[in-house]
Amino acid sequence: MPRDPLVELEAARANVLEEAERFVEELEPVLGPSLHAGFERLRLAQPGHVGRLDGPTLAALGDAVGRAIELGVAETVERLRSPEIWLSPLTAPKLPPRSDPARPLGLPEWVARLGGPAREGSALGRLDEMTNRVWVAISAAAKPLDPVLGEFGFRPERRRLGGGSFGVSARTLPQLDPSGAIGQRWKRYRAAYERLTALAAFDF
Repeated sequence: MPRDPLVELEAARANVLEEAERFVEELEPVLGPSLHAGFERLRLAQPGHVGRLDGPTLAALGDAVGRAIELGVAETVERLRSPEIWLSPLTAPKLPPRSDPARPLGLPEWVARLGGPAREGSALGRLDEMTNRVWVAISAAAKPLDPVLGEFGFRPERRRLGGGSFGVSARTLPQLDPSGAIGQRWKRYRAAYERLTALAAFDF
């Protein structure tokens, strides 16, 4: 008996969300240390300014940065727990559902948004690309540091999509996680997502 394609789609969707959940679980303990490392890069990049701060000011700076990093990690983890970002991970504007008159009325809208000719050429690439919303969300973990670093007189850098103004967020996957574990988890998620989009591309 042939398998119901919608059943296969639902199973593939569940697999995508399972991989997404595992990704977030592994990301959470990595993100804070990555931001602390980014703050150290900023200190090294502006040694003159840091050298002018006295002991009590440096202590206050460290406490404020720690709190801001905790907030940024919590907000990013909460954002990444949304299924929607993992089912539609590209930063391109949402495309309308396929207007195929032969499409069954009961086909879920999320399926229509995944497949069809409108998605040809759209591909999910490396994690550390600004074309995917997961990396944008990870970069945004640095945003709560902006007011803190500004208050303590640090010089901002050119703002990047998603991230803060001081270059604290990781710019590459190795900066985020030198161990490579997050990169491997991303590959598992991407394989699950590609299977889902391939199944959704078939006509029903």
